[in-house]
Amino acid sequence: MQPLPFTLRQLEVFSALCATHSFRLTADRLRISQASVSNQVKTLEEQLGVRLFHRVSGKRPMLTAEGLAFLQDLDAFDAAARALAAHRKLGDRADERAYFRIRIGETIMDRFVRPKLDRFLIENPGIVLEFDTQPPSNKTGADVEKAGFDFALVHLRDDYPLNPIFRKIALLSGGIYGHRKFAEARKLPLQTDYVSDLPFILPREGSEQEREVYLALRRVGITPRKIISHTPYFDVIASMLGQGLGVASFAEVVLPPSLREAVILLYPLNNWRLSFYRRHSGKDDKVDRVEEFLLTSLLADPDYPTLAIFDSTYA
Repeated sequence: MQPLPFTLRQLEVFSALCATHSFRLTADRLRISQASVSNQVKTLEEQLGVRLFHRVSGKRPMLTAEGLAFLQDLDAFDAAARALAAHRKLGDRADERAYFRIRIGETIMDRFVRPKLDRFLIENPGIVLEFDTQPPSNKTGADVEKAGFDFALVHLRDDYPLNPIFRKIALLSGGIYGHRKFAEARKLPLQTDYVSDLPFILPREGSEQEREVYLALRRVGITPRKIISHTPYFDVIASMLGQGLGVASFAEVVLPPSLREAVILLYPLNNWRLSFYRRHSGKDDKVDRVEEFLLTSLLADPDYPTLAIFDSTYA
């Protein structure tokens, strides 16, 4: 075979930069310096004799026409490389450690995944999982791709368009929840004027989550007149609701089973999607095992409340 005008490392850096459009994010994703990213791309361009990126100070690097053509051929090269690598005997790969980065919702992690994680790791010693917990945000799709996560498992509001990188797995109820004492002698759902006068607990002050709650309330004519607390911790909010201290807007799954008798849905708002992202396409035993673990940790748990499950594999 004739010598190739690139190294596999250069291709990896080029591919990552195409995905992130950021030297800093690429460096973070590959755990190398920004200078190394720049040098790898510069050397690749010199060896190819073409310019792959338009680079202007203060702006994101963008592919040139030659760079776009090179990226398209790289996809075919990557597919061929995977096919060749598949000829390696399974026994040779058995001891390899596979590392996966996972963006995951805080409630999902604490309530459903963490309690089952020890057993999964014992049964899969060749798999290492690194979790990044984040509050729900409808910008999660772009963040997941840029940061190079292998998986994402999050709850996203159903009234927002779903980023195409995600699969919609299940639907969950959402709305304004509070202690049943707030509904005594009243018909559900409560009237919006009455709800506006209830004591509200909101996400962290000034956060994107707080703005989204206000927007959802405003759409149905609810304007909270009494804010008693701000906190980003859903377990704290659930505890306060269980004590009858206030009301809050979130997905039903936030409520632990022990509180679902005392805390009820006072006013329905948007529902929530269980949304799943998997970066690796095709069949891969370890990747498949991680996906199955993440999804069954929720969908096979009787305490995970769903209105519908859309993925027939887990229905």
